[in-house]
Amino acid sequence: MNENPRSRTFFFAVIIIAAGIVLLLDGLGVVPWEVRRILISWPMLLIVAGIYSLFSDQHRVLGYLLLGVGGFFMINKFYFFNISFWQVVWPLVLIVIGVSIILKHNNTRRQLSDPERFTPEGDSIPNGIGSDNDYIDEVSIFSGSEKTITSKNFRGGKITSIFGGSEINLTQAQLAHGNNNLEVTAIFGGSTLIVPPDWQIKVNVTAVFGGISDKRYKRQDVPTDETKILYINGLVLFGGGEIKSY
Repeated sequence: MNENPRSRTFFFAVIIIAAGIVLLLDGLGVVPWEVRRILISWPMLLIVAGIYSLFSDQHRVLGYLLLGVGGFFMINKFYFFNISFWQVVWPLVLIVIGVSIILKHNNTRRQLSDPERFTPEGDSIPNGIGSDNDYIDEVSIFSGSEKTITSKNFRGGKITSIFGGSEINLTQAQLAHGNNNLEVTAIFGGSTLIVPPDWQIKVNVTAVFGGISDKRYKRQDVPTDETKILYINGLVLFGGGEIKSY
């Protein structure tokens, strides 16, 4: 499903209108109890939020998770299972995490091997000629790591932190022209990116009980190079990260 801002806006408007109609009819006593317990319930809220998240490529993993949890407990309204909320959520979280890592790994490999790269908006730009040193592939699982990148044509790559963390020093690196993509997966872990102060960075991660914060000091005497952009995409679950400059 390609991300379409117009579709997301239209769907959000439909949700608002439908919610208003349901609440109005419920206030008038028109909605039967059998229908009310389905439409006005927290599982239905999760299902709607999950469907809405599927319209965004950056929030698709979260959408599947919300659909899974909401769908299970909606079924539980008809066929009672003696299972608690957390007995379902944690296995689903682990399943979604595993699938997400596989999908992101395959997607990153495709992007790095394709002659063209794609921006989050779907625009393609030439990749040009690059080497393996222009990409990063850092994995920290139950461990920590430190790495210094000195590439003069840095194009992104992927960073995976699961119950671990990493510090990536990019102060000696230079961004490649155009749009560059860095896929970040942080699960009960995180990463610190140390970048030059003139880099233009846009963060588009799916964050669940976590996030990536840009803590750089904005210096007025250092202009931002508008021809080079680093997009940080991915999933942050019970984890985080920060971007800073010296």
